[in-house]
Amino acid sequence: MSTGAAISKWVRHGRSTIHGRGLYAHCAIPKDTRVIEYVGERITKAESDRRDAERCARRDGGGDGCVYIFELNKRHDLDGDVAWNPARLINHSCEPNCEPQGIRGKIWIVATRDIAAGEELLYDYGFDYENWRDHPCRCGVEACFGYIVKRSQRWRVRRAIARGAADTKTSR
Repeated sequence: MSTGAAISKWVRHGRSTIHGRGLYAHCAIPKDTRVIEYVGERITKAESDRRDAERCARRDGGGDGCVYIFELNKRHDLDGDVAWNPARLINHSCEPNCEPQGIRGKIWIVATRDIAAGEELLYDYGFDYENWRDHPCRCGVEACFGYIVKRSQRWRVRRAIARGAADTKTSR
């Protein structure tokens, strides 16, 4: 486990209109730039599941329900909920300007297009369908899907919502 702060010349942090604090481009960032490394504690899948259960209990009790865990491989995850990981401040958007990429065993946040100085850095968290109701989206873009779910699984959410609307109409 490294405890050295992830430092990047590309970013600064500040208040976000989406949620809490966010990371912003300190200067113009060219497309395909590795903006910042997402660092944290390397943990087993079992420990990851335990921490997620704690997170859900906090959320259900009215506390912070933010998710900071990235899948590294079949055996390990990376828990980025550490003070020395400023990349944890990057918020979700349905129209992101960055994406996380696994590069040689590390998670990098990479610009998917040119990003102007002062622009908030955003990526699509792409959560699994399984708990879609637990992750409403607050990004506010015109094309917002409404929930933070992988693009490849959004059809399942649409179908579940449609079935729920049909069930509501038939139960009246």
